[in-house]
Amino acid sequence: MYTYYQLIKNSKDPVPHRAELVKYAIKHGNKPAARKFQTSAKTVRKWRKRYEDGKRPALRDKSRRPHHSPNEIMPFWRFKILNICETAKKRRKRINAVLIKRKHDIPYSTKTILKIMHESGFLPQKRRKYQRKRDLRELKKMLKPFERIQVDIKYLDDIPEFYTAYRVFRLPKYQITARCVRTGALFYAYAEQKTSTATTMFLLRLGEHLHNHGVDLKAVRIQTDNGTEFASTWNSLNKCVFTKAVEQVWKSEHNTIPPGAKTWQSDVETSHRLIEDEFYAFEEFPTRFQFFRKAAKYQRWFNCERNNSYKQGTPLKIMQQAQVEYDSGIMILKPIRIDTMYKKYKDVFKTLAA
Repeated sequence: MYTYYQLIKNSKDPVPHRAELVKYAIKHGNKPAARKFQTSAKTVRKWRKRYEDGKRPALRDKSRRPHHSPNEIMPFWRFKILNICETAKKRRKRINAVLIKRKHDIPYSTKTILKIMHESGFLPQKRRKYQRKRDLRELKKMLKPFERIQVDIKYLDDIPEFYTAYRVFRLPKYQITARCVRTGALFYAYAEQKTSTATTMFLLRLGEHLHNHGVDLKAVRIQTDNGTEFASTWNSLNKCVFTKAVEQVWKSEHNTIPPGAKTWQSDVETSHRLIEDEFYAFEEFPTRFQFFRKAAKYQRWFNCERNNSYKQGTPLKIMQQAQVEYDSGIMILKPIRIDTMYKKYKDVFKTLAA
């Protein structure tokens, strides 16, 4: 037979076991019940008294929270903090816990002061992650398809499952990626080097594709990080060729995110994680030709068939629901090795360098 302690320790609800203990004690006495359940007579008396005072509900565990805290803030200091905040609010001035403690010699920690300010409504409650994501989703829904495009580069030589094929068939080292913020449409190409020349050629090819399907490039905003393949260094007086292509060829704007603000590129970064899990680390690549063939197939599937639970639909469906005049072919742009396109855009580079 299990002891009383073992029954209580392994039970999700100790009330039935305690009720059985108490009933046996009422019928046979406290000490016989203690011997029967292999516990102390003191434990039997405690639960029997509680049962007699409040019946079965009294057999539940009581909270061990203290009734009084010796470190609780005194009413005088609570009212003083509230009065300081109220005065600052009326004067339309900013106030914080550190300033209150330092200027008014409050004998409590800044955490205690912050707690009082939160409880009294002087500081807004911090929004939780799901609330921030929900607000961001609503803001993205206000954008038009292809109104904002994020561009980034993904390294392909650090994927363990892909590394063998990368070395054997000498596959490209970098993936240049563009993703539409509104629809989630994904476009990418491959490059051997991470240079502004490669990213610019990708941008020119993407611009031709969008323009041929009716997109007004002047209304498209390109967003990137601050890498040298997209932007000039901080001490350079000249614009990067990528920025020049956006401004002179697309007649649009190139925006860079604040340094270290990776979440600003969340859409394109998410696509990098997805394509690594669903394509590079999952597929088999027996030849170089099969790699590019499967890359094109994945791009078509991602844009036309794959449901995006966050954006609630496939990129093609989201675009069609927005009631724009673009045909479905805009979602398909075959991934190629962008380094082979230099001869085609040589004259454009001469113009940009002038």
